[in-house]
Amino acid sequence: MLQISALTFSSRIFGLLRDMVMAAYWGGTGAAQAAFQVAFAFPNSLRTLFGEGAFTSAFVPMLSARMKDDKREEAWQLAERAISVQALALLAFVLLLSGLSAAVLWFAPDTLSAHARLTFLILPLLMPYALFICMAGAFSSVLNCLGDFKLPAATPILFNILQIATVVYLSFLWANTEFTALLIFCASALLAGLAQLLLLMLWARRRGFVFHFQPVWKAPEVQQLCQKILPGLLGAGVMQINSLVDRLLALHLGPAAVGALNYSQHLVYLPVGIFGVAMGVVCLPRMSRAMARADALEIASSLDYALRLILFLSLPCAALLFALQEQTIMFLFARGAFTVDAVRETSWALTFYVLGLPAFCCAKVATNPFHARLDTATPVKISLFCMLLNLVLNLILMQFLRQGGLALSTSICSWLNVGLLLSLNCRHLPQWSPRTLFRSGLPLLLLSLLAALGASAAVKVLQRPGLLPPGAPPLVQGALLLLLPAIAGGLIYLLGGLVSRRPELRDFRQIIQRR
Repeated sequence: MLQISALTFSSRIFGLLRDMVMAAYWGGTGAAQAAFQVAFAFPNSLRTLFGEGAFTSAFVPMLSARMKDDKREEAWQLAERAISVQALALLAFVLLLSGLSAAVLWFAPDTLSAHARLTFLILPLLMPYALFICMAGAFSSVLNCLGDFKLPAATPILFNILQIATVVYLSFLWANTEFTALLIFCASALLAGLAQLLLLMLWARRRGFVFHFQPVWKAPEVQQLCQKILPGLLGAGVMQINSLVDRLLALHLGPAAVGALNYSQHLVYLPVGIFGVAMGVVCLPRMSRAMARADALEIASSLDYALRLILFLSLPCAALLFALQEQTIMFLFARGAFTVDAVRETSWALTFYVLGLPAFCCAKVATNPFHARLDTATPVKISLFCMLLNLVLNLILMQFLRQGGLALSTSICSWLNVGLLLSLNCRHLPQWSPRTLFRSGLPLLLLSLLAALGASAAVKVLQRPGLLPPGAPPLVQGALLLLLPAIAGGLIYLLGGLVSRRPELRDFRQIIQRR
């Protein structure tokens, strides 16, 4: 499990490196970077819907059940039919969205801005990526059912490496216009998706699964799979629609808003992804075992345990990122084409995204009790309500705060989503009380604010003349200006936790000792 977590963490790090290289080449305010980010959001949303999430949640249990019963032929037949039907459904979406993009360019070319026109121009080129990467996700699920987790966890790194290599190639070895470079960059995304798919197909073949295209729609197992997928698709679809709406509204605000929203969101979701992995390894198996036994007291204890640990990790991270946002952006992205204006625009969006970071982390855990009761409808209804509210808030707040308004709307709706989920949990789980979470969360919030104040004070001290090495390269000075205050803030938080005898420190010590 730790190896899988390490590979997932490595994928996140390579994703951050990819963002850094892209920022240096494309910048954060130009039309090309905005066009790619918005256009790529469409196939990426289909990947979340049909390559992960709902599809995996329904497909893996059905396939695993046949594996356990030694019905290997039935398992392979299910996999072939499911992947074939998935491929046809995806092909329909690819053709539909590509056709809509072409129609927009054909019927309303004069009403589009330059960056919007460029977005719809490259969208048909990027859409096949959805087909490749979703099928790769299905083959990853097959390998996971065979007990092979390492390669599926490692293949996303390939995408980031190919994209980084493409930017390096464009930077040093190719004389090009911006449009030519954008086409090559889009082609590299397709190549990365295809490479992942072929690699996983070949590895699955070595493990005994030889794929044949068999789209049997009326097969009972396929219909059963579709019935199980639909509720999850509704829930995940709400989140993806939210993300796409944010991107499209940012496109309306201008290319700088798109870049700022993209880079700030990636910074916020880096710790969210890492904490999600940590909770999967540490907390959620405990909750799942309690749910299987229908032990209400243990479920309440597990829910409280998971939420406390998430807040213990996410609150200081949000506070320090808020205090050191400019230093973080300067160190990671401010080079090459990423100008001072791009730093300012990204920092403005990050200010409001950081407010929702703990809620982004808590949302996954807050839905688990509903899933344990086989209640998939309630989280979907809450998500739909939050999606509509997000759209209304987007249209209002973007008038005053631009991309900051889009980020603030997302944060507000994320907190509302978690609050509604937890309040409804109280009805079905009276053994759990939110008062215990408030009693734990309030001291953690105060400690996080102290850490942020300490980090801010450390930045001001370090900015005095003569304290940083005057002859050091800007990268070294930027690293010192970020890392030293972050370490100072982290030490303040840990010392405060020790003085106040926070139980989360004991919990983490026990986790490490068990490892």
